[in-house]
Amino acid sequence: LGFVCAGRKEMKYLSAYLLLQLGGNASPSAADVTKVLTAAGADADADAAAKVCELLKDKSIEEVMEAGKSKFSSVPVGGGGGGGGGGGGGGGS
Repeated sequence: LGFVCAGRKEMKYLSAYLLLQLGGNASPSAADVTKVLTAAGADADADAAAKVCELLKDKSIEEVMEAGKSKFSSVPVGGGGGGGGGGGGGGGS
């Protein structure tokens, strides 16, 4: 795809675009993406929305998701340690 999201700010445009496609809009416009973001209370840059729409034009959700799978394989997802014991106070009289 040639589309790489560097961080959360860029991901919101991709997310809005894909939500629009899931909702039945096969080819969302930059105005559509901006409207979704502002309705959700997010700041939206029309130029960034236009760039995403241009990069994803004529691509299905399936294509975008498949292209993104390889990027997820490099994301560290190590778990935290187990929780500590509850330590009930067993003292009675």
